[in-house]
Amino acid sequence: MKNQLHISGILLLLVFLAACGSGKEESVASSDGPIQAQILTVPEELTTEQISTLQVKVTQGDQLVDEANKVTFAWGRKGEDPTNNKSSQKQGNGLYSIQHTFDEAGTYVVVAKVEANGQKKEVKEEVEVEKPKE
Repeated sequence: MKNQLHISGILLLLVFLAACGSGKEESVASSDGPIQAQILTVPEELTTEQISTLQVKVTQGDQLVDEANKVTFAWGRKGEDPTNNKSSQKQGNGLYSIQHTFDEAGTYVVVAKVEANGQKKEVKEEVEVEKPKE
């Protein structure tokens, strides 16, 4: 009887240790790989004198990154260095954003710089800003 109790205890301990080990492996696997970033605009068609939202969606593997250390945006006219810098607000679901009003129509370069999970990523996107249609 004591022998069966010891064997049952050892089996229970092994099951517990296996469960703990597999959970840790899953969390490491889900954070493997480089972070990815994609710039989005709301609305998609930007016009002058309108408040626009510039967003960056941050992922790592198939996971959304909601706890980035730092996400900033910079922008400037195409052909010029993006010099306007602004820290973003965390929106959730891997999204970080700022609001901005473009004063002049033209092509702009938007740069998002992301620091998350010990990695850095910089992405650029050209956006076209038009005068409002009358």
